[in-house]
Amino acid sequence: MDFYRALSEHYDEIFPLKAPQKKFLHDYLEQEKLTSILDIGCGTGTFALEMCRTGVRVLGVDLSDEMIEISKKKGEELGSCCSFVTADMRDLSDIPGEFGGIVCLGNTLAHVSGETELNQVLAQFGQKGTHLLLQTVNYDRILANQVRELPTIKTSHLAFYRFYNYRSDGKLDFSMKIEFPDTSQAISGVNILFPVTSIHLKKALQETGWEVSGLWGNFEKAPWTENSPATIVSARRITR
Repeated sequence: MDFYRALSEHYDEIFPLKAPQKKFLHDYLEQEKLTSILDIGCGTGTFALEMCRTGVRVLGVDLSDEMIEISKKKGEELGSCCSFVTADMRDLSDIPGEFGGIVCLGNTLAHVSGETELNQVLAQFGQKGTHLLLQTVNYDRILANQVRELPTIKTSHLAFYRFYNYRSDGKLDFSMKIEFPDTSQAISGVNILFPVTSIHLKKALQETGWEVSGLWGNFEKAPWTENSPATIVSARRITR
């Protein structure tokens, strides 16, 4: 089985929606008074469907056909008005219209090739919405501590392992492995990531017309520090 198909099939088991995430999203939508959202890198649609429950119009996009298939199926089962299409965050030209907010969570942003593409992506976000919510792994912590392995996620059916290998070009090889103890089966895959540090992100946001309005270290809204597990940023498009 292809690794990414396997990951999509077990994604909700590995990354279930948690209460702090749900509350954070509800609070954010209410605070910014948003009525439409473009969810970029929506995965299996968990965040998009939750936001749609609040009455917000949501379009979820993801590069993975498998993820979008699962998102659509979940939406149909829930009777949700949420829409999903396959699209690459590097090219949103086929996405019609503008949205109140752009949401890009789950470390999606780290899949850019470098600083130039990071700026291109953020500038494109600014063409699609006036508010922005981003979340990545806190790469300041990862790089400062030369972290090689993230905590293993174990469920009753599987174990999910994640490893970093530091490349000479400054990027990371992100290796993932899913083990299924009941069948002794294991499947693995590797992504190349650009470790988007807080400095990279703040600089790119400023250069592409965004003003940072919030910075947190987790979905419980703890202030961001270099040792926080995540980097969560809200920003508003600067009107000129």
